[in-house]
Amino acid sequence: MKKLGLTIYGLVGVGLILSGFATTEKGLKENNRTELDRVVSDYEELGDMGFKGYRPMDYKVAFSNGEKDIVVDYGDGDYKVSERKAVYGGLVGSIYKNETEYEVVVPEYDTWITLQGASGEQLSAVIWHESFHAYQNDYCRLEESIDSKVLSETELAELIDNDAEKKSLYQKELQILGELTKEDSTCDAEEIALEYISASEERDAVLTDEENRAEALYEMMEGSAYYVESKAVSHENGEAVYRKNYLNNASECANGNAKYYHHGMLECMLLDQLDPEWKASYSFDRTLDEVIAEYVTK
Repeated sequence: MKKLGLTIYGLVGVGLILSGFATTEKGLKENNRTELDRVVSDYEELGDMGFKGYRPMDYKVAFSNGEKDIVVDYGDGDYKVSERKAVYGGLVGSIYKNETEYEVVVPEYDTWITLQGASGEQLSAVIWHESFHAYQNDYCRLEESIDSKVLSETELAELIDNDAEKKSLYQKELQILGELTKEDSTCDAEEIALEYISASEERDAVLTDEENRAEALYEMMEGSAYYVESKAVSHENGEAVYRKNYLNNASECANGNAKYYHHGMLECMLLDQLDPEWKASYSFDRTLDEVIAEYVTK
């Protein structure tokens, strides 16, 4: 079963990095503010989604054009705006540790809208996703519990994608979890969990320890953020968009690192069915595999 190493990895949650620049006026543009308004409105309905202490508005958002950042503190209902030199070169969806505080960094809306077709994500969803990474590191101290030698997402994906057996067994796991996404599904969550844990243990045996640790990390870290993002998109856009953007291809083992986002999201969905309250006591100190196993081995 996948387990995490326990030392320090450094800043985690780095996501999409894109090239290209756009101009911006001084201050907060209305279309950028609209994206923050959406997050606030979503939170009024969705709350912390069961993750104790999670509140996206607790983290400042920097709208960047790659040259300068427009930083917005909107946690108390007001919009306090400041400007600084961009902390990242190029355009990035990520988190940034500013001394002791985590911040979200995203492209400004005018640039994002030209890239949305390629990424498939709306900007408010990126803010949800990255703010959850900030929460993982801030509230749950995830960065302090990760092995310093963990493989990067790109390195891991390349290793798995180039090994037919490892990739085939990962596809098997995804197909088992994918039963949860079928509209007419009458599946039993415990049966799926038992089948999944068996398949996971079979696959773990053919992975190196280094691969196991890295997969556990990215499924937990990115998968849970993707799960939170998907719930926000479902709330904003409805079931049809949610299903199209997040569920329809979730059980496909595509090349690249997207499979870890999908896998972790599906694990969170399975845990929701096993115990709707599972998140209340979860602090990213165990892999999602371990949490699922706990429910079927009691």
